[in-house]
Amino acid sequence: MSRLSQMIETEQRRLGKTERQIAAEFGWSQQTFNTWKSGVVPRHRVFAPLARFLRITEDDLAMLVKEASASTGSTKLPDLGSPIIGREHDGLIVFDEPIGFAKPQTAGCYVVRIGGRNSWVNPRLRPIDGNEVVVRSGADGRVGVWPLKLGDGEEAHVIVLSERV
Repeated sequence: MSRLSQMIETEQRRLGKTERQIAAEFGWSQQTFNTWKSGVVPRHRVFAPLARFLRITEDDLAMLVKEASASTGSTKLPDLGSPIIGREHDGLIVFDEPIGFAKPQTAGCYVVRIGGRNSWVNPRLRPIDGNEVVVRSGADGRVGVWPLKLGDGEEAHVIVLSERV
């Protein structure tokens, strides 16, 4: 079973709807929906509604379709990020079925070791209030929380992901 088929089945279970209900809501036939669950690869013309159903981008869906159509069991799966299984509700964290995927913004980042842990730093993001930043000046730097005063030649780069204890 491909990752795409698994995601389709998981989303159907999460919604608690029949194949017929989902097909009617998203504009495809029940039989078509059933074939996707059994491993048949969807055609490009249904990518937009299927991506909405799965709560992923069309690009991510295209990667899944490509992987499913070429899969021999050894194909590298696309990186969709981590499944989102927890959300805040009335001050508590509620864990439930996956509701999508979250990626850290690590493209174009560099990593620094701070306190023995890795932190991914994106030099292209503009800091906003409350962001943890690395302030760089040539070969030296420091960590702070935005906003802060920058000296001559200093740049603030946003820390987008950090390992925790």
